[in-house]
Amino acid sequence: MHKPLKRFTQCGSLTMLFTVFVVMFSLSSTALTTFGIYKPQNQPAAPTQTPKGKDCNTNMDCVGIVDTSCVKDVDYKSRCLCGDFRAPNNGICSARMKGLRHQCRRTEDCEDYMVCRENNSTKTTLGSLSKDSGIREKLCLCDEDNGYMENIIENHCNAAVKNFIASIFGYMVAIIFYFFVTQKFLTY
Repeated sequence: MHKPLKRFTQCGSLTMLFTVFVVMFSLSSTALTTFGIYKPQNQPAAPTQTPKGKDCNTNMDCVGIVDTSCVKDVDYKSRCLCGDFRAPNNGICSARMKGLRHQCRRTEDCEDYMVCRENNSTKTTLGSLSKDSGIREKLCLCDEDNGYMENIIENHCNAAVKNFIASIFGYMVAIIFYFFVTQKFLTY
């Protein structure tokens, strides 16, 4: 007599377990579709392209755009760019200092390690392109008199010569100090 009841309870347990499993699975899948998917109401705008400066051949092509110079962009095309090598935003440059090979009036306009002087260089570098015009214009150039050299690839001035001289001087001081200290200890 206990066996049919026991079999019924075992069967009932399995049925109940199956029912609970089905209910939980259906609720969890509903929860995933309801709560797991995020549908933003305000779709973000598509990313905008970085504006590019006006194409140019000489600085004369940039006369209408204030505070720009005809310099090479990162893609090596000549464009009217602001002193920080960015395109003007709505025709306005926010950069206060001028970068390498930008037009200038005085040295204070240029970034650190640069001086404002006439371009008498024959370099065909990332820079001003007024070769054909015959106009002697003033550009921000590396202060070579103080050891700063033009880094053509990265478009700035580095202190390669100055750093080399400083490192040689540092080594010489260290060697002299070493010999001075060792001689002092050897005599005592």
